[in-house]
Amino acid sequence: MTELYIMRHGETDWNRQKRYQGQMDSALTDTGKLRTLLQKEKLKDVDFERVFCSPLGRTRATLKLLTPRSRGLIYDDRLKEICLGLLQGKTHAELADPERIAQEKFWTDPESFSADGAETMAELEIRVKDFLSDLKKMEGRILIVTHTVIIKMVLKILDSKPISALWGGPFLHPGTILIVDTDHQPCIREVIHPQEKMERSVSYTA
Repeated sequence: MTELYIMRHGETDWNRQKRYQGQMDSALTDTGKLRTLLQKEKLKDVDFERVFCSPLGRTRATLKLLTPRSRGLIYDDRLKEICLGLLQGKTHAELADPERIAQEKFWTDPESFSADGAETMAELEIRVKDFLSDLKKMEGRILIVTHTVIIKMVLKILDSKPISALWGGPFLHPGTILIVDTDHQPCIREVIHPQEKMERSVSYTA
């Protein structure tokens, strides 16, 4: 059995500004750093066979603070956040009309999401499935530090759900860790938020 600890990166400046990141980047906020350190304390006695991390800056910064105990670390391009094309770097208010239509599809009809320079959900699913296929060859406890849409796609695949169900719960606060059993459905065994009471945003900014 493979037991996955899947963590969303800590809060960033662009998360705070509600600015789409995709495969662009911004620095962790002080809150993001603090909450990552709170998660570090919860993982201090957990040993991992391997750690996989998205190579983007915000996940690297999160992992650097987390300093998990493991036998090896791999930065894997397949764990990068979805590429959002022309939406990247913009707030909701800054989107042009065609981008607003794409944004609405992203949240309400993810299977139909399309934007100039962006990945489709079908394309994203292919690379996430490829990553999970490699994980099947491994045993033990694995930590994955990645991004919202990647985590949602992992859950969608493991629970055999349609893409239309992508945004189902649980809500992933920055720094949230999911403990996932790859041999069972539903796959989520435990949800570990950095703090017990956290205000939920209106929506994610990837």
